Amino acid sequence: MTPSMMLESLQEYLQEITKEMFLGPDRLRPNIYKVDLPARATPYNPVQETLLMPETDIPVPNQQILPDEQDERWPFIIIVWNDSEDNEEGNRSTRIDFSFGCEGSGSDGYMDVLHLMEFVRISFLRETWDGWPFRIERPLTMGFYDEQADPYWTGYMSTTWEIPTIVQEVRFF
Repeated sequence: MTPSMMLESLQEYLQEITKEMFLGPDRLRPNIYKVDLPARATPYNPVQETLLMPETDIPVPNQQILPDEQDERWPFIIIVWNDSEDNEEGNRSTRIDFSFGCEGSGSDGYMDVLHLMEFVRISFLRETWDGWPFRIERPLTMGFYDEQADPYWTGYMSTTWEIPTIVQEVRFF
């Protein structure tokens, strides 16, 4: 099991268990990303393409202003692989961190993130996915990041997983 295969499996699992969740003021299903948030989609503006700019050597500043629209990436869960360690007993443990984000003013956003984190924690501890060669270990650590930008609320969960390691083979020539 490679780290990328593990991230794929976790992404599929989180998509499955959160498919009926609806968070934030617009009641959206959480997006599940690996490693980082993708770039925000920029709306196409046909008016800007028809504007003629005079030819000069002075660079034109980017005058595109994004409208006040819903950021399509929120709510989200981001899965990040941190590190792995093989021990003498032949076991391998790996640390996977999760970042959670929800939009909502005041306590609404706070409670949505808390609910999402707790829902994922309970799901990891209660069940496993058929065919997974890895299992979660305790302790799990979770909390909120120190700085929050209302209406965007973010939290984290740090987990450790036991996964199979390589068994050394003897080759005969």
